[in-house]
Amino acid sequence: MTSPLTPQDRSAFYGAAVLGLRALDARETTPRRFGADAEARWTQFAGALGAGDRIDILLRDAAGTWGAAFSPSECFGFFGVADDEPFGPDWGGIDDHAAKRLLAEPDAPATLEHIAYGLGVKAAGVPVPPITPSTKLVVAGATAIVSVAKVFAENRALSWTDQVVVVADKAAWRQLAGLAAVLLGARGRTVLVRPSEGADSALRAAGFAHLDAAVVSPDAEPEAAELARKVGGR
Repeated sequence: MTSPLTPQDRSAFYGAAVLGLRALDARETTPRRFGADAEARWTQFAGALGAGDRIDILLRDAAGTWGAAFSPSECFGFFGVADDEPFGPDWGGIDDHAAKRLLAEPDAPATLEHIAYGLGVKAAGVPVPPITPSTKLVVAGATAIVSVAKVFAENRALSWTDQVVVVADKAAWRQLAGLAAVLLGARGRTVLVRPSEGADSALRAAGFAHLDAAVVSPDAEPEAAELARKVGGR
């Protein structure tokens, strides 16, 4: 694990993840995670399982496609956990009371700014360079993630999955980056790289050997900002 896990970290993760699940449901013709039909199916299936188990099952299902948006392991960097295991023994889960509260929240669609605020992002936006469908960007910092995502939301010719790589070690920033793909309706998960030794190789392996620009916000981790500026030519 890259940093000690606190109850506040876990609570913020679940709050953001459930908003992401609601965003996925909103895109489907027949919502399958929330609503009366989902409640009825869960009641038939649950047995001794509680509301916390229900949310974890939903997260496990979504993490296979969307990665860090719903995977604590990909966010917090749990040691010794298989690549396709979203939780691991260090996670701890959510208690049923808190889970019921999240499940009872209204289905109003969340914006990425709303999710970012819940994850501790307080800064305003940062400038984003002109982006075409051939531009490849490296992004560091939560405010930068939100700012770049806004540009992609306004131009459907752009592809978040193919054009953006986010450098982050902080769990909340990694989850925010993952949820950006969900809210944008991207074709796949956000490409994420940790600012550690071997990052250059990870960038090449992910298809980002060449990057045209870096977008870095003041809330970026120093190591992430340094790497982004180096590989993005700034």
